[in-house]
Amino acid sequence: MAGPSSRARIGRLGALALLDCVLCCVLCGVLGCVLCGAALAQTVTLDPTPPSRAQVLKLMSAMGVQQSVDESLRVTQQKMKAAARASFEKKDPGADAATLKKLDEVFDNTPLFTFEDVAEAIIPVYQKNLSAGDVQAGIDFYSSEAGKRLLEKVPEIIREANEQGGQLVQKKLQAYSEELERKLEAFESEANPAKLPDAPQPKAAGTSKDETSK
Repeated sequence: MAGPSSRARIGRLGALALLDCVLCCVLCGVLGCVLCGAALAQTVTLDPTPPSRAQVLKLMSAMGVQQSVDESLRVTQQKMKAAARASFEKKDPGADAATLKKLDEVFDNTPLFTFEDVAEAIIPVYQKNLSAGDVQAGIDFYSSEAGKRLLEKVPEIIREANEQGGQLVQKKLQAYSEELERKLEAFESEANPAKLPDAPQPKAAGTSKDETSK
């Protein structure tokens, strides 16, 4: 049975895991409702025709997916480039500007993949789950002023939801952890009751003092 320190560790680990899970659900819920509900709920279509490749790409572009992925990849390569340069300079502090320029050119001449390179794996997922009418409804919405404003506000919505929701979740998890700790202690006391000390055995009648001292 886990002791107090073990229970504390279990409680902390469980709380962290639960916090991650809850925050993930909160943020995914916000994104799902904001990005999908507002657009695709606009139109109910009975046409099962799947969207074309061009339609899906247009929806991704209208939603900012392609731009977001390409920007993330660009930033990732810049970080890799900076890390490689810092590592090289640490190993060779005397490297001159020409050498460092050649190092930069290695990255410049080896571009990271782009959204187009992975789009072919994503497009079938849209085609499987959405109809052509659904995708067109999304394109129409995100191309409108309301859709553009929504996309513009999403980062701020996520940031504030993370702050406010995270603080509330932490408070509730603290109370939950304390209650759970009390119940675990009660359970352990019930499952492993403390043994009472053995009662002293009565002396046999007629036992002499000398025999008792032996």
